[in-house]
Amino acid sequence: FMWEGIDISSMASGVLDLSIVPSVLVTAESVASGSNAFLSSFKAMIVVLRLGCATSAKPFFSTSFAVNTIGLRSMVVQNGGKLSKIRYRSFIKTEQSSNDYPYTIGNSDFRMKGMEYSTLTLLQRYEGKVGRVQWNTNIWYTDAFKNNRGSILTSGSMNHLEDRSLRGIFSTQKRDWKGSLFYGKEWQSYTDTVSSINLRDTNTYDQLTLRFVKLGKRSQSSIFGSYIHAGGTSRQASLVHATANHKQFMGKTFNAVFRSTYWNSKVYGGAQLNWIKTWKATYHQLTAGTFYRVPTINELFWSTGGNPDLKAEQSYGIKYSAQRKLGVFSTYFSTDQLYHNNLIQWTPGSNGMWQPENIEVAYTSSSSVISKYSSRKWANELSLTHQYSRVLEAILSGNEGKSLLYRPDWNAVHTLIYDTPKIDIQLRSNYLGKRQTLRDNSSSGELSREVWADLSCASTVLSKVKILFAVHNITNTDRTFFLNYPMPGRHYSLTIQIHSK
Repeated sequence: FMWEGIDISSMASGVLDLSIVPSVLVTAESVASGSNAFLSSFKAMIVVLRLGCATSAKPFFSTSFAVNTIGLRSMVVQNGGKLSKIRYRSFIKTEQSSNDYPYTIGNSDFRMKGMEYSTLTLLQRYEGKVGRVQWNTNIWYTDAFKNNRGSILTSGSMNHLEDRSLRGIFSTQKRDWKGSLFYGKEWQSYTDTVSSINLRDTNTYDQLTLRFVKLGKRSQSSIFGSYIHAGGTSRQASLVHATANHKQFMGKTFNAVFRSTYWNSKVYGGAQLNWIKTWKATYHQLTAGTFYRVPTINELFWSTGGNPDLKAEQSYGIKYSAQRKLGVFSTYFSTDQLYHNNLIQWTPGSNGMWQPENIEVAYTSSSSVISKYSSRKWANELSLTHQYSRVLEAILSGNEGKSLLYRPDWNAVHTLIYDTPKIDIQLRSNYLGKRQTLRDNSSSGELSREVWADLSCASTVLSKVKILFAVHNITNTDRTFFLNYPMPGRHYSLTIQIHSK
C-alpha cells in the first residue's frame, strides 16, 4: 500500500486491513499489477495499491446513506473546495452491521450471529503552494471493531478485533525535489477465548518515516528511513529501516533499478532490468531481476511463535505485462514467474502454536487476463486469474508440497454493463476455484469451487439524487470464506446519495 509515495504496509504486522481503507483513496488508476507493481514499491511482487485523494477548487458536497437486509447501516459525508488559496477535501464515514444471516449445511438450517462490526473513518486533505513550493498534508483516522466466527486457531470459533489508527503525511515538492514526512500510530487488541488456546493480545505500532526523492531526465533516486516500534503483550521491539533506490534510464526502452535495504542489522539488495516499449500497437513491459522481502517484526519477535533467526525472502524471475486496444476491444495480460529462496511460511509447531519458517526453495506463478468490449450502451469485461505455488525443497519434515493458504488456482469475474443517461444496470458474475485451508493439503480442509452473481441498478433523479439498488448473490449460492465460515446468501442493499452540482 503506497500512500502519497510512502509504503504504509506495516513493517510490524506486514499488512494493512483493506476493509478500513476509505473508498475515496482508491481509483481505477490505483491498482498496479505485473511489472508495474514492482516499479511502484520495493516490497511489491505481484500487485500494489496506490492510495491518493485529489482536491478541486470547485466546491462540492455529498451525503450517502446505505442499508442492507443483513444489518448494514452506513453514512458518508464528503465536501471540498477552496479556502483562500488552499484547496481541501473532507471525508467522514460511519458504518455498522449486525451481519446476521441464515445459511444451510446439508439438510440443516442455521443462522449466523456474533459477526457484527463497526467502523469510523475520518480523512482530511489540504494542499496549496508557497512560492515555487507545492505542499499537501493528509490526516487519516480509523476506529473499528469486528467479531468473527473464523478463529485463526480453530475454525468456527469466535475472535474479537479492535483497531484504532492515526496516520498523517506532509509532502512538499520544488521542481525536481520531493520530500515527505509520515507518522503512523496503531492500537490493536485481538481476543480469541473460545478455542482451545486462550489468546489475548494487545499491540501498539508506531512508525516515523522520512523520504526524499530526486527526479531527473535520465535518472530518479530516492532514500527513506523509518523508525518502527512494536509493543504490547506479545512483542517488544524497536528497529530502524532504511532503503535507497536508484532508477537509471537507458534510452527510451530500457531502464535499470537498484535497491538496498537495511533492516534488523542486516543489508539486502536487488537489481532489475526493465523493458518498456510500444510494439505493433501493443504496450509491453518486462521486468527481470532479483527481489526480496524482509521479515516483519511480528514474524521475528512475536513471543508466542516468532522466529528471530528468520532470513529475508530472496527471489528471482520475470514479470511481464502487455496491453492493447483495438477499436472497441482492449486486452491486458500480466504474468509473474518467481523462484524463491527462504520463502517465509507460517507452519504449526510441536507445541500447537504456529511459527514462521524459511522454505528453502519455492516457486510461485500468477497470471491474469483482462478483456474489455464496449459499444454504445453496452460494455463487457472478463478478468481471469490463475495462481500456483509449490515448495520445491524444504528441510522441515513433512512440509513438501505445501501451498499458500486460501489461494484459489483459478479466479474469474465477468461484468456486463448497460449504461444510459438515466439508468445503469450491472451484472457481475464470480467464479472462485478450489482452495486449500490446511497446511497438509488434507481433503477435509478443501473448499470446492463457487459461482455466484450480483445485480445492481443505479438511477439519478432530480439531477442531484442517485439511487443504487443491488441484489447480492442472486442465485442464493452456498458460499464459504474458509472452513466452517459460511457467507451470506441472497440479500439486498439500498444506497442513496445526495450531491451538489
